[in-house]
Amino acid sequence: MDNNLYIGTDIGGTTFTSGLFDTKRILINQSKKELISNFKSKKELINGITTQIANLIGNNKVQGIGVSCPGPLNSNKGLILNTPNLIFLQNCNIKNEIEKIANIPCRVENDANLFALGESNNIKNNKVFVGVTLGTGLGFGIIINGKLFTGGNGMAAEYGISPINKENWEAYTSIRWLEKKSSIYFSTYKSPKTIFKLAKENNKDALSIWAEYGKNLGICLSHIINILDPNKISIGGGLSNAFSLFKKTMIEEIKHHSPSYLENDIKIYESKFKEKSAMLGATLLFND
Repeated sequence: MDNNLYIGTDIGGTTFTSGLFDTKRILINQSKKELISNFKSKKELINGITTQIANLIGNNKVQGIGVSCPGPLNSNKGLILNTPNLIFLQNCNIKNEIEKIANIPCRVENDANLFALGESNNIKNNKVFVGVTLGTGLGFGIIINGKLFTGGNGMAAEYGISPINKENWEAYTSIRWLEKKSSIYFSTYKSPKTIFKLAKENNKDALSIWAEYGKNLGICLSHIINILDPNKISIGGGLSNAFSLFKKTMIEEIKHHSPSYLENDIKIYESKFKEKSAMLGATLLFND
């Protein structure tokens, strides 16, 4: 029995997954990914999350449970606020709910923040690192000199909900944008997976959708680059699997709007680890 283990749980807008990490933060076991749509209430979802955690713990002694979840939230209290991307857990104190059942200390932070923290964990000499999560919503995490930047009140980098054209950036870069656009091209709503598959088969309409998506994301990222001037940007979340399909138009827009991208070696790349980085980042909440 190992007495120095940690659980990292990544709760997204669509799925949730947990991982068991040793004291060196090496992943030693991982749960299956579960669909949030399979749960019909807050109580059912909390039970599903805690059951997943309990199955990983088994007979081991776990020092802490870190939870990555959509914002906005009050991370100090462990309170998920009025998040648009996880309706069942709006205004839910996820920290208290998990501690009450698991009887293990729990800490909570924004999913994009923890994705960025996990991604940057093994990267040296980066002054400014940005993690981006693409999926049900649009998330940003900022790492400055190796430390997570959360702002003066703990709610920095909530740029996805910032207004544009009487909507917000999530309306142009999330799953629902792809579904809406597919209904225009195909006269029916199609999932991102289907649009991805069609594009890989060289369907012109599907390729056009991803190209437009890349333009939208590129304009959004140009704002981030112009404000933060990062060294690296890692793209994660479910939609990052289509990175090769939207990269070209994304970069074109960034070049058009961001002088620093043209002048400096700013790397923008698809994450290799996806939700594993968010789970790792969640365990790093116990580094203090």
